[in-house]
Amino acid sequence: MMKELVDQLSSELSERYVQYLETFMVDLWSDHGVVEFKAGYTLRRDHVLRSYTVKVEADGGQTDAEREFLISVVFDEIEERIDLAIADNKVDAN
Repeated sequence: MMKELVDQLSSELSERYVQYLETFMVDLWSDHGVVEFKAGYTLRRDHVLRSYTVKVEADGGQTDAEREFLISVVFDEIEERIDLAIADNKVDAN
């Protein structure tokens, strides 16, 4: 269930930012009671890999609704980072 939602949100985000993103990926890992979202992307303009990991306690989402909420929060953070990278890149270009 989590993997499918991550794949769906990844696809939607890639489509939304298709003119800016050269590559985009999110991997989902689970280890020792922690779920890790490993995100990485490059912008078409500068080809610089930006990557980071967001960690969430595995017991933070007991129900499907709670897990969906946690995943959507993680993707909001990913989108915010992409927006900031695009804005920084536009400023640098000027």
